[in-house]
Amino acid sequence: MTERTYGVDIETRIEIEQLISELLYRLDHNQADTTWELYTEDAVTVGPLGTMNGRDAIRAWGAKRARQTDVVGRHVIGGIRLAWEGEILVGTVSYLTFRDAAEDVLKPASVGEFRERYRKVDGGWRFARREIVPVFGGANAAAHAKRLADAEAVQAGSR
Repeated sequence: MTERTYGVDIETRIEIEQLISELLYRLDHNQADTTWELYTEDAVTVGPLGTMNGRDAIRAWGAKRARQTDVVGRHVIGGIRLAWEGEILVGTVSYLTFRDAAEDVLKPASVGEFRERYRKVDGGWRFARREIVPVFGGANAAAHAKRLADAEAVQAGSR
């Protein structure tokens, strides 16, 4: 019999934790242009940078983000809670985000949680929905989003 953790078997937990870690590694190591691979075709992401609907929107965002090589950040996660809500696997992941643009780079730019839904597709787990919910540092997250938008506008104007 398979060991269960809050209704989620250990193999599934490991696969989901690997999915989360892979996404954050790619974001932190200038590989945002490949993150779309980790989402379902109809995935939705919601957060300080707005809402993206579908893999194509996530792919376009990732391509833009990968070109912003002057932004250095790291995500630290913990408290991964997984549970089944009927047939849907959901997760809540606590995070700290650090950015080099912060006034004090050793203090988190944002503290919050990722609220996620996962779906198994072709034998592998993918993000079906991902919400980035700052609990502390929401103003920092909004300022970061504005910096990125301003940098994108400057780049568009120089073309």
